[in-house]
Amino acid sequence: MLIKVMALAALECVFLSSTRDSNDKSMFFSPSEPSQQFCHRLWIALLLAVIATSAGNAQTPPGGSAAIVLSVGKLHVPGQRYENGYARHYDESCSATLISDEPGAQLSALIISAWHCMEFYRDTSKPLTFETPSGEIRNANLITSGGSMYSDWALLRLDAPLPAPAILPPEQSEITEALLMAGYPRSASSRARLRPTVSHCQITGVDGADTRSDCVLQKGASGGAVFSADNNLQYVGVISRGDGESQSIYVPLARFRAKISAYLESSALP
Repeated sequence: MLIKVMALAALECVFLSSTRDSNDKSMFFSPSEPSQQFCHRLWIALLLAVIATSAGNAQTPPGGSAAIVLSVGKLHVPGQRYENGYARHYDESCSATLISDEPGAQLSALIISAWHCMEFYRDTSKPLTFETPSGEIRNANLITSGGSMYSDWALLRLDAPLPAPAILPPEQSEITEALLMAGYPRSASSRARLRPTVSHCQITGVDGADTRSDCVLQKGASGGAVFSADNNLQYVGVISRGDGESQSIYVPLARFRAKISAYLESSALP
């Protein structure tokens, strides 16, 4: 019953937002707008309530993992490929994680995803967009990346900050065998997209410089988050690829942590 009431209130927030002055292009959360803050918190509470009441679902993150999964969102990429001399446009659906390098940070405008998600992003007149579990959307700009499948990571900056980032651990953080991976399947319905698919699994080996696991995720999870299940759910890597049946391979944060730190030290990013 409580969830139904919360859902109705959340829908009312959407209605109120849609009826704002048509000249106001910002339809999303802004720290200077109390009503929008309330709506955002309501959406987060609704999401956590749905997770808490779905204990029988294998995709449901347990306990403290519910909050950290809120940092994972969908990345929409307007792609362009050339076939037989003609440009073909399509939408690439990936995942990304809101992150911060500052302990205790409540807001961030940085996300990490997979390089290959942006491989065919050529028409920069069409923005990359990042969508949160609560439905907020931000435009994103590519800052730097590994540049190939051999270093399949990318750092992007949003046009406005969002709450609840995952905090990057120290560069020498210990990695444990147990993992939790989170990402959004490409075919997810609007209802399912309120929650990312979560897989609890183990490290099983290496794949070149990357790490192999028995996590099972579907297409669209690329760019999603890898957390250390035994170490306070620390962010430890970015999902790169998998077969959708028995394994997923990720790029360890240790491979690109120094590059992110160097960039942040030379920039004035929040």
